[in-house]
Amino acid sequence: MANPHAQVVSHNKLPSAQSRRGFLRAVSAVALTAAVWRPHALADQRPAVPDALDQALRKLLTADQLQVLTYASFAPSGHNTQPWTVQVVDAGHWRIGSDPRRWLPAVDPANRETTLSIGAFMENLIIAAEHFGYAVAYQVSGNASDAYLVDLQLRKSSPTDYPIARMRARRTVRAGYSNDLIKREDLDAVTDKSSNFDYYSRESRVARYLCDATIEANRKQAYRDPAQEELANWIRWSKQEQQRFRNGLTPAGMEIEGFAGWYVKHFYDRASVLKKSFREKGIEQVTERVQQGGGWLVLSGDSSVGGLIETGRKFQRMWLKLRERSIAIHPMTQVLEEAASTDDVARELGVTGTPQFLLRIGYVKRHPDPVSPRMPVAWFTARA
Repeated sequence: MANPHAQVVSHNKLPSAQSRRGFLRAVSAVALTAAVWRPHALADQRPAVPDALDQALRKLLTADQLQVLTYASFAPSGHNTQPWTVQVVDAGHWRIGSDPRRWLPAVDPANRETTLSIGAFMENLIIAAEHFGYAVAYQVSGNASDAYLVDLQLRKSSPTDYPIARMRARRTVRAGYSNDLIKREDLDAVTDKSSNFDYYSRESRVARYLCDATIEANRKQAYRDPAQEELANWIRWSKQEQQRFRNGLTPAGMEIEGFAGWYVKHFYDRASVLKKSFREKGIEQVTERVQQGGGWLVLSGDSSVGGLIETGRKFQRMWLKLRERSIAIHPMTQVLEEAASTDDVARELGVTGTPQFLLRIGYVKRHPDPVSPRMPVAWFTARA
């Protein structure tokens, strides 16, 4: 789903019945368009973790290795489902996979986006491991729906001085984009001049196509009930749900602030997302958002499991550099999710590979700190 934001609403007194209805229509869009990259009951989404598991992991893994896994978990994922799992064979041998309870079958039936998320997790893990003095070697095996996708080995090595704080600071920014075009030197710096990235300025034909196609793809998803129900299952309106699950989309992460933030936390629930007014306002918000920014950044790559892992790594490597250059991105991949064929999208874009990420990009004056909840290491890590 897309990621526009509700306007900040401030009132000195409670609104009238008429203005309350208008207010509800205004904020109802946010969650519909809040996903970055999705039907399970809420009770099934939190991993069942024995109380003693954390202590068992502390005996098996070093403190630095636990830090590596903590930093790895700051990777992005659709609806912030945090789908990754880690099986610990021994202290230097891990297997990385995903949890079916945190897949998004309505919009990602082939687990393409889940696998890309595992790639982003892997990039964080490798950077953090090298920072703490471990060299990493790994092999990709299996299909996207297998219990594990990556077999990983760690060995002691010299630590690096990578600015690891970048991982904690990474965030999707949805509002406040300028319309300035992205400078070539900035693009080269964040993409390492990789040919897999293509930038389309806001005035280009491709950018106009992506704007129109994104609006239409969001329209399709808004009225496709399985996709909308999946979205509803992953929004954590209340603080109680946020503490219970430590994943999903929250009002703060969706940038619903002020009175609007207070209201949705106390009065919104799953049923709110399924209302017609919510869906309609969401499409209006998408239409507004795609007009902001300096254009689009498209990342292409191979669609094999190994290719998706590597593309996810490349995506995360780029994202970790953006904040220092006052650049933000907003992943909006609904076009790929709703397209009959990604080959058709590739032809429209004029790229030779398979497009895997469609990113609205722009400069921002203020880059807010991250607020998305994160699951503890013990929730996604277990002994093999």
